[in-house]
Amino acid sequence: MAHQVVERTMGVIGHNVNVMDAAGVILASGQDDRIGTVHEGALLAAQQDRVVEIAHSDALALRGVQPGINLPLRCHGRLVGVVGITGDPGQVRVLGDLIRVTAELMVDQAQVAESRQWRYREREEFVGHAAAGRLAPRELAEWAAGLGIDLEVPRRATVVAPASRTQEHTEALRGFQRDVLQVRGVLVGRVEPQELVVFSPAGRSPGPNEDVSALLHASEGRLRHATGRAFAGPSTFEHAYLTASDTLAVTGLVGTVGGYDFDDVPLLALVRGMGEGWRGDLLAEPWQRLVAADRSGELVATFSAYIQHHASATAAAGALHVHRNTVRYRLARIGEITGLRMDHLPDVLILYLGPVLGSEG
Repeated sequence: MAHQVVERTMGVIGHNVNVMDAAGVILASGQDDRIGTVHEGALLAAQQDRVVEIAHSDALALRGVQPGINLPLRCHGRLVGVVGITGDPGQVRVLGDLIRVTAELMVDQAQVAESRQWRYREREEFVGHAAAGRLAPRELAEWAAGLGIDLEVPRRATVVAPASRTQEHTEALRGFQRDVLQVRGVLVGRVEPQELVVFSPAGRSPGPNEDVSALLHASEGRLRHATGRAFAGPSTFEHAYLTASDTLAVTGLVGTVGGYDFDDVPLLALVRGMGEGWRGDLLAEPWQRLVAADRSGELVATFSAYIQHHASATAAAGALHVHRNTVRYRLARIGEITGLRMDHLPDVLILYLGPVLGSEG
């Protein structure tokens, strides 16, 4: 900040400018060799909280001093430093108040910006901990109250991640984060390093609010995202995040590129959080056998198309651009590998849930 004051003012007034802290230490100067030294005239101005003019004769008696004028700098009424202009006091006096006011405005603006950034970071930290379920009820309530966050407002979470690990897509996530912080009423944080979670007040539509949706649309193809169910109360952040996170995690199983809402894949999203352990492992075995046997991925793709088209072999064949009998043959082959019948709904359901079940689901 001190360097910015020096650079911006010296180009206008044509005199050397120094910025000192409250202890008289020169933080920035047009004369680099003076940086880090003590300016006794500035120290006097700070200690006595007054303008100190130094004539040529006075400069000889003081350490680290040249002729000029030194004025106290205040931020919200508190003395924070001193700004000095080198030159004959009679010539630079008229510039003193101008430079002081300019410097104080810049310091005020910097403090406002820093305060805003601090508040963003504080909210981001709160959101991350609340979404991950790391806060006890009392701690959650007190922290939310301190930040002015009403836990009774229904909110939806949207989890956003890069579409791939390329630099372009990673930069797209950073750009989205920068822009979404300007959207009024949303809360932003991270639970996972490569994901962003955005909480929007729940509206009538199932997705995030219009401004967030517009930003996501602008990043189409570079970001993938999913929105969960709306919740209110102490568990708002945790439950809303989990439904969005689980939805995003299973969207690769349905084969369509783009954003998702929880209602698009509710069964997969809910089961993902319930399937770990030996029961999930057991139910996942047929899917794992299919993946291991399907080296080309042809059978998995056929099953995905079959599911997407409501268990219609004819519709799946049209989507895959193959003959209907080809799809029927592949479904029979899937049955042989998995031990499941593709014309029996409970068996189809087991295979459908396979990718999200089990300890590694």
